[in-house]
Amino acid sequence: MPAPSAALLAAVLGLTGASAPARAAPPKAEPAGALIRRCVAAYGGEAALARSAAVVHEGSVTSIQHPGRTGRIGRAFARPGRLRVEITYPGEAGGEIRVLDGARGWRDGREAAGPPLQAMVLQAARLDLVALLSARADAVQDRGTLALEGKTLRVLAVAVAPGLEVEAALDPSTARILRSRSASTVEPRIEFVTTYADFKTVEGVLVPFREGNWANGKTTGETVLERVVFVPAHDDAMFRP
Repeated sequence: MPAPSAALLAAVLGLTGASAPARAAPPKAEPAGALIRRCVAAYGGEAALARSAAVVHEGSVTSIQHPGRTGRIGRAFARPGRLRVEITYPGEAGGEIRVLDGARGWRDGREAAGPPLQAMVLQAARLDLVALLSARADAVQDRGTLALEGKTLRVLAVAVAPGLEVEAALDPSTARILRSRSASTVEPRIEFVTTYADFKTVEGVLVPFREGNWANGKTTGETVLERVVFVPAHDDAMFRP
């Protein structure tokens, strides 16, 4: 017997009520604005954003430049774009001091420019990433997804300054930022990647107490916070060399 024609098969299927299995439409990605709102809520809400405008961090740090040693780190941040970082290692005199006050920065008392200044601008932006996403939600770029340790993260990017941007990779299930990438978009290129873990709530603000750090594709060390204090404001002298 000859094989049934396509027309005959279609007629038989129609008579029996059978139909080809329907393909499910791929799930639509959550709008960036909605994800940012959930992110703000995950970190404590609008009240937490206001409280985190000025903060002090204290903890330990490791660096490939100081193998086998654990240093001490202190950070003072104030919105917008003000930062002081002090790092010391045992057995070394002086330590390192980085200061940023908006568009001006200093390293160990000397004014910084170019990539050293850009690195401080990007570091300050990373410390305020949730607030940046919220304040600039209309200008955020949706850059799709990123796989990290078995999770599929959503990547949102925001411009920090001309030629500088920060990406936040969020876990859609918790709306927490698990990874950031901050970089220059013009020459000379610099790139920093930070992963975030060990989240704890301090005074109503969700804070990652562990940071893994990479620069230009190479691991540079880890920062582990021990103390986080939110303050009403910092004295202006904090952000002077």
